Amino acid sequence: MVQEWRHLTLLKRSGRGHSPTGVEGTKQGECAALCPACPQPGRNLPIGWENAPEHKRWLYTLFLGIDANFHLKRLAVSNDVHDPGLNHRFVYIVEEQAFKSHLKEFDTQIPPEPSTTCNNYDAPNGAGTIDCSQHDMKRPVSVGDLQLGERYINMDYIFLLSLRQNAPHSIVTSYDIACQWTRNLHKRCEIYETDIDSSSILFLIPKFHLPAH
Repeated sequence: MVQEWRHLTLLKRSGRGHSPTGVEGTKQGECAALCPACPQPGRNLPIGWENAPEHKRWLYTLFLGIDANFHLKRLAVSNDVHDPGLNHRFVYIVEEQAFKSHLKEFDTQIPPEPSTTCNNYDAPNGAGTIDCSQHDMKRPVSVGDLQLGERYINMDYIFLLSLRQNAPHSIVTSYDIACQWTRNLHKRCEIYETDIDSSSILFLIPKFHLPAH
């Protein structure tokens, strides 16, 4: 009952009761609480921000952090049959069926991941997330399961889906295995038939993880 109340409260606070399309017309991430300080085209950026000179483009840069939480695997959870979710893709977690379809379709098409050359690297199970790294807020529909460790195919889906959620052109992304993950990111995007302009994305490794690289 508490879960139902929370779900209804979420829809109410998101104004879904006033929409002609109702709950069924809710778009991906539409009920998520957005970071008020991050650059959001059409919301908090001035007109003509796309044409800002080089020395001012940093003002309209989105800073993202990619990471995984391996503690979730320790929780005693049920399954969708016995405890189905009430909202699908409305807030932070990706839509499960679309996510599973992606994994099933491309699992055999993506080349095996090479052995990492980083020291003391151990890919966990749990959940992968895309966060606003400056203000520590989750991005809409940017949390997904990691069934067999921090696999690229999982993290690719979550990252690319997050970029579709009203992201500006200039992006700085930090990831503790960015040196490995980005190596063939373009090739994998070609397999996914997804365009990504890596020239506008700067990939970094967090300072804490540098000694392991």
